[in-house]
Amino acid sequence: MRVSPRLAALSDRLFQIAFVCLAFFIPFGIAGVNASLGLALLAWMLWKFAGSPRNDASDTATRDRFLLASLVLVLSALPSVLMSDDTARAFKDWKSYWQLAVCFLVGGHIARVRVRDAAFWTLAASSALACGLAFLQRAGGIELGPIRIAAEHRVGGTLYTTTFAGVLYQMIVLHAAMAATSRIGRGRRLLVVILVAEFAALLFTMTRGAWLALFAGVAVLAVTLRSRTVAAAGILGVAILVAFTLFYARDQGRTIAVTTMATSEPDRNVGTRLVLWDMSWHMFLDHPLLGVGMGDYSTEAALRLQGRAARTTVDSHNVFLHVLATRGLLGFVPLVAYFAALVAMLIGRVRRAAKGSLERHYAAGALAVTAAVLAGSLTENNIDDSEVFLAYMFVVGLARSGLVKRRASTKAADAANMHMTGSMGMRERSEP
Repeated sequence: MRVSPRLAALSDRLFQIAFVCLAFFIPFGIAGVNASLGLALLAWMLWKFAGSPRNDASDTATRDRFLLASLVLVLSALPSVLMSDDTARAFKDWKSYWQLAVCFLVGGHIARVRVRDAAFWTLAASSALACGLAFLQRAGGIELGPIRIAAEHRVGGTLYTTTFAGVLYQMIVLHAAMAATSRIGRGRRLLVVILVAEFAALLFTMTRGAWLALFAGVAVLAVTLRSRTVAAAGILGVAILVAFTLFYARDQGRTIAVTTMATSEPDRNVGTRLVLWDMSWHMFLDHPLLGVGMGDYSTEAALRLQGRAARTTVDSHNVFLHVLATRGLLGFVPLVAYFAALVAMLIGRVRRAAKGSLERHYAAGALAVTAAVLAGSLTENNIDDSEVFLAYMFVVGLARSGLVKRRASTKAADAANMHMTGSMGMRERSEP
């Protein structure tokens, strides 16, 4: 295929801008993220029209189990969309599956256009800025002319509190993974400072599910990297968390202290979850194959309350129960297959990458972030939160980008070997 150098160069430049902007906006809001992804989509279209060589793309797409699992997951939700009474709401929810493509877009091009590390550091700096904003909220806010930052007890930056917490624990786990390698050089100390700020901001979100998700991710990271340093940092973090929760034993009517959380009466938030989980399970038992319909959870939950108190019935506050309730086994099995394929891909990346390499630590970070997201999904419907899930897809894309670099290196080595073989053959033929 004929390549247009100008279009290809323009495409690469747009990709570079889009990925750096995407990294910057992840901790701040969906509007900037969507604008960045729109620019990345334009860059991809130009890349296609430019007739870019196929060796830039995945030549193993037909054997990519993770890609296949993603497609099956998207298609598996269609029956629940079509059977839903609230078809408009169901179709709107189904359209959000486009976010699955982000990890392929980032993974296929961020390393190719050579901005992966620049995007990583942009994300780290942006996360630090978001934490600074959160500290201002906690300190009582500030008002300087047109700039007004309101005081908040449970901080959230520019995001909703639980959304901010969902992004933060992913950033902490990813940054811990990268701080564990000496390959990042002098930036290691800066990354540790950012980690401390992120952990403090996460504490001030007062979000218990996010705390549990964080330490699930840190535990997996310590095991994956076999790092005593990461394990020690995790233990220190738990100790700080315990002390923090004892200081805020009762926070705005919620039980915070870990010493009494399991023995005290459920607070209003825990009580709501218990009610929702019970209703969701019985929705699945009544509709095991297809669920109640992708857009009908709120309607069905309102009918099943039967006098029980629940602060919300928007979703089940548990991803797995929510999928079982709304999509049944036809939607739940592909979800499990999707994460199984994703975990298998990341484990493969960790095993194949050189010890201490950036590729290995990006993959280990993504694997640990996956554990954190899955742990967080036990108490929040976090996968349906666009900001949280897009941050997750970006992290997976960083890890997946190693596949492109590996294929490019392999092809370069093959070309070099062919050149050497050809040269030797020519020399042999020229010798008497």
